[in-house]
Amino acid sequence: MQQEFDYEDLRRIAIKIAGEASGMLRDLACTSEKLGEKISGETVRVDIIAEDYIVSGLRAELGDDIRIVTEEKGVIGRGRLTAIVDPLDGSKNYLNCIPWASVSIAFVPSNRSLRDVVAGAVSPIFYGEPISFARGRGCRLGHSPVKKQEPPERFIYVYIEQPDAAHSVAKIIGELGGGYKIRSLGSAALEISYVGLGRGTAFIDLRSKLRNVDLAAGLGVVLECGGDLIDGEGRPLDTPVDNVYRAGTVIAAPDKNLLKNIYGVLS
Repeated sequence: MQQEFDYEDLRRIAIKIAGEASGMLRDLACTSEKLGEKISGETVRVDIIAEDYIVSGLRAELGDDIRIVTEEKGVIGRGRLTAIVDPLDGSKNYLNCIPWASVSIAFVPSNRSLRDVVAGAVSPIFYGEPISFARGRGCRLGHSPVKKQEPPERFIYVYIEQPDAAHSVAKIIGELGGGYKIRSLGSAALEISYVGLGRGTAFIDLRSKLRNVDLAAGLGVVLECGGDLIDGEGRPLDTPVDNVYRAGTVIAAPDKNLLKNIYGVLS
């Protein structure tokens, strides 16, 4: 891909705005029941507060030459660069004062697709350093470059809803040799990023609910850390970025052979 933007500058912008939004949300957490007031569908007031904050920050940093694709309002503006935003990933945790939620921002050239993500950050709201990446520069935890490592524990982050999916997960664990512990913590962007960092063996979502806004920054982290994500057909995970799109089944792992093994059990 011909480099049209400074990826490292975009990484720093993503960290700055996601970090500031995380700080704002942390200050608001558990202060008012009105934060959980329904606006429409599953959108609650705090989602809109966070989204408006981030959109304002992106405009201040990058001007008007940017399209913003975000969870609540869809598409805002147009430009050569697309920012893909999840203003509050883990909103149910957040509204129940459970300290596991995040803000994520990723950048993709507007004529490309999700897999062409070039920079981004996932910022924990309550605890931990931001996880970020710039294409060709690797991924970082805070300011420190991350080297690929084996997980100290064999965690698989799993999201399912249907009974048949539970049987599929049990079969995966059996085929992989057992010894795995299942976690479902409530912020997909953080858990996918943790797989990239080596803090999880795999991420599996069989609900077909995750969208490009949920996945963009985590996808970039995993790719830059040397792993990959695939969909329910075993293909490299990808969607357009001109709007909000569902991605279907999502499987992430730091090792491509492990991805193949997991898909082989599911298919």
